[in-house]
Amino acid sequence: MNQDMQRQILFRCPRTGMNVQHRIDDEPPESSGPADSYVAVRCPACMSLHFANSTTGKLLGERTAQPVSMPRSA
Repeated sequence: MNQDMQRQILFRCPRTGMNVQHRIDDEPPESSGPADSYVAVRCPACMSLHFANSTTGKLLGERTAQPVSMPRSA
């Protein structure tokens, strides 16, 4: 079996607001941490480190539902 499996996660950079794709190693279930473990991810949008959930791709401290700003009509 191939041990070099990777998968993509998608997150929104909190600094730029851009959607970012990043590849992380897909570890076998017996060696992976708990479902709420985070990995350091170098963001190509802002070049900073963010901590992304290794299971969901959600960033540490990210709210569950982000309000969407809608333009108001006059």
